[in-house]
Formats: sequence, structure tokens, C-alpha cells
Amino acid sequence: DGFKLRFPISGTLGGEIVAPLPSEGWVGSIAITDINVDKVTGNDGNLKTLTGSSTAQEFSTPYGTKSATYIPTAVLDVKQHQTLANLTFARMLSPNVQGGKLALAINIPYSLSLNTDVKFVGDTPKLTTLTPPITQLPPNLGGTNAVALKVANETLQSGVQEKFSTGYQSNLSSQGQTASVNTSGLGDIETSLLWEKTVDKFKIVGGATLALPTGNYSYTAGQMKPTVGFGKYYTFRPGVGVAYTASENVTLGMRGSLGFNTQNTENKVRSGDFYVIDLAAAFKTPVGVFGPHITMLRQYTDDKKDGQIDPMMGANRVSHTGAGAFATFPIKAIGAGLNLSYMKTIDSRNSLSGSFVQARISKVF
Repeated sequence: DGFKLRFPISGTLGGEIVAPLPSEGWVGSIAITDINVDKVTGNDGNLKTLTGSSTAQEFSTPYGTKSATYIPTAVLDVKQHQTLANLTFARMLSPNVQGGKLALAINIPYSLSLNTDVKFVGDTPKLTTLTPPITQLPPNLGGTNAVALKVANETLQSGVQEKFSTGYQSNLSSQGQTASVNTSGLGDIETSLLWEKTVDKFKIVGGATLALPTGNYSYTAGQMKPTVGFGKYYTFRPGVGVAYTASENVTLGMRGSLGFNTQNTENKVRSGDFYVIDLAAAFKTPVGVFGPHITMLRQYTDDKKDGQIDPMMGANRVSHTGAGAFATFPIKAIGAGLNLSYMKTIDSRNSLSGSFVQARISKVF
């Protein structure tokens, strides 16, 4: 669904890993993410190539109806810009559980803009030999003369191929225009149950997230159209994050997550399951916290439509690795923190590829 999975590949770890875990009250954050996608990649990391199955087509000719087959192939060229806002609230719960605190959280995404320019680019495939062949010409054109029939069949094949090419290229252009969008709207809301605990130099946060199909989404068979919502399906995402205070000025963070998807009730596709590893190192300075971060997402089961691998899309396993940096500063006037981050795709397979710039303000109430 859209060459993406329900996980923020812009990165989830920032300078907040240095801060102590909250023990009561509310935690809120608002994030604005500017996303620039420069391509959709295939299995080889290059632009995604779509190859269909053998397709039969009939052609009306002066010699009657002829038929031929071809294999459609096109390169998917995508440029996309999105501005995404996320509003997150978490409520710390009173009971202690195994020495830690429970919290309920909700993440509400809203796409302020989603602009996508899609092109399907490819040479016109060569038609197989037209059938049935011409076996009889008018007497003045050669009748059943073998040489005359050969020339006539070759001439007809060339003319049909030329006409087919015009229609095929026009269809590619039309599909690209249909797939290009300019839209906005609510995304897929996520709810989470979290457990947190501090043990010596370790801060531990574990829990599970359920992503709901609340986002703006529409599906039309035969069309490949980007939408704000991921699709009419649910994603269950358990995970655990650990921050280790290596020294007074250095904190190391790691988060591991799993993702399990249900079948999309609209297009009958079940996106494969996946895992994600987030890594970050935070260095504390007198003016703020700085450091690198990396996100690695790997889909480990195939996409399937009605239980079968789609012949055009294949297994379509998403693989994405991004790397970048963050800087976090205190906003003393309101008792909040500002996290600025940048993430750039350094390797991707069957995935959106691009860059992500985010500003996030977090506060404990």
C-alpha cells in the first residue's frame, strides 16, 4: 500500500532520551515533518519497474480482426512532497506495575498537504505476430503468392504496432495524471499502552501500539493513487526502547519494534510483517543535546493479495535505512523541549526514498 509501512521512518529517537522519564501527569508533543520523496525503489534499489503478465488485445484491420499479445512494462517515477503534523498526548496512570509506570497515549496525524507527481515511463512493448495471418489477397495484389503474403503481413504488423504504440504511450500518460494528487486530511490515528521504568543507568519503555484505519483513503481497481491514509486495515506494533546513560554527557538509545498487519478490506492486500531498529547517541553540551540517529526497517514476509503474491508487484518486501542527526534545546519559558531532526534515506528497496526534516516540541504537564 503506497510502498510504505505504518512506522515513522523519519526516526523516533531524539534528545529526549537524555531526559528523565515522567512519573505523573500528562505528556504532550506536537511535531511538524517536511517529507520530500525523490523516488520509489524496486528490488535493486533503482526506480521501481512494473511488469505485468501477458496481455491479449484485438485489432480491427482491413483484413479483419487480428489479435496479438504483449507484456506491459513501465518505470514508476514519483516525486512527492508532504507536510505532516502529529499531535500526541500520553497520560501517566497511578498504579505501579512491576516497579514501573503505565501510560496511555494517542497520536493524531494530519497531513497539511500531500502533493504527488507520478509518471509511468517505458518503451512500447513489441506485439507478438498478429493472428490469424493474411492468407488471401485480392488477385491484383498477389492472391496467394507467398512473397506477396509475406510483404502484406509484415506491412500490417508494422502499421498495427505503430498505432498500438500511440495508444500505449497515451495510456501511460493518462495513468500518471490519474495517480498524481494534491490533497490533505486526517491520517491513521494510533493508540498505545506503555510501561516505563528506570533501573540504575537504564531507562526502559515498552508497550504496544494499534494503528487504526481512520485516514483519508480511497481505492479504485487498476489505479495506483497515493492517499493520506495507509488503507482499510489495522497494524499492531509491539516494541521496547532502552536509553543507557554511558556518562554524564553521553546517552545511548535503542528501540526495537515489530509490525503485524491485517488485510486491507478495500484492495484485499495484506502488507507483510516487519521489524524496525532505531539507534541514537545523544551528546549533552551547555547549549543543548546533539547526536546522530539511524532507522532500519525490514519487511520479512511477502505482500499478498487474497493469499497470493501479486504477479505485477511480486513479494514487494520493503527495506529502508535512513541516517541523520538531531539537536534538542530547552525552551525554558514554557518548560518544554524542542527537538530538530534530519533523516536521509541511504538505502531502500520497494520503498519511498527521500529526506525528512522535523521539528517537535514536547512538554510534561
